[in-house]
Amino acid sequence: SRVVILYGSQTGCAKDVAERIARESIRYHFAPDLAPMDDFDRRVLPTERIVVFVASTTGQAEAPHNMQKFWRFLRRKDIPQGSLKQLNFTVFGLGDSSYPVYNAVARRLYQRLIELGANPFHPRGLGDDQDELGYDEKLNPWLEGLWKALSSLTGSTKEAL
Repeated sequence: SRVVILYGSQTGCAKDVAERIARESIRYHFAPDLAPMDDFDRRVLPTERIVVFVASTTGQAEAPHNMQKFWRFLRRKDIPQGSLKQLNFTVFGLGDSSYPVYNAVARRLYQRLIELGANPFHPRGLGDDQDELGYDEKLNPWLEGLWKALSSLTGSTKEAL
């Protein structure tokens, strides 16, 4: 099954996470399609079945430069409610809890996708630079659950390579 992995990254950390998800997805017999959010054709989003979003929060709760167009598009008022009802998604956010607004981009993205009718197939994950192991502390268990949720969603019974 095809899995679209879209990321918004300012310094490269979210890109690294997205690339890791793409590499691991192959081990679980998925076909990854990896891109920065702004490089993805937003018009086909309503036809996608499975998308994993990875987003960092920069500065004062701002979206990274390579997802700003995508985010502006998603926030448009003229997008019909329910237009993403075919989309199954999850979000992993990278943030730093020492800032006043923690992981704002991932939280807002998750909420907006739900408002547009998309279905979360795995709980949102929020990585924190302040954790002892950095964002990996939350990422590693989130990924374990991701592969189980994706296998369940797609009906895959194949073991990891």
